Amino acid sequence: MESSRDTPENLLSAALRAQAVGGQPGNAVPAPPPPPPPVGPPERRRLPVGAVLLFAVLLGVAAGGISGLLTVV
Repeated sequence: MESSRDTPENLLSAALRAQAVGGQPGNAVPAPPPPPPPVGPPERRRLPVGAVLLFAVLLGVAAGGISGLLTVV
């Protein structure tokens, strides 16, 4: 007669229990990789305010000079 330890139900429950706690390395599910470290926001570059302002002033002077020449002629 089979002992109560060797019944298929007990063997199955023992195998499932061992798998759940990682008792057998071959049956254990590998642990997921750790999440990547958090990345901060990208560094913002400053706008070249001086260069843009100088360009706007020079463009305005050039446009004013051309329109002045056209009105004189």
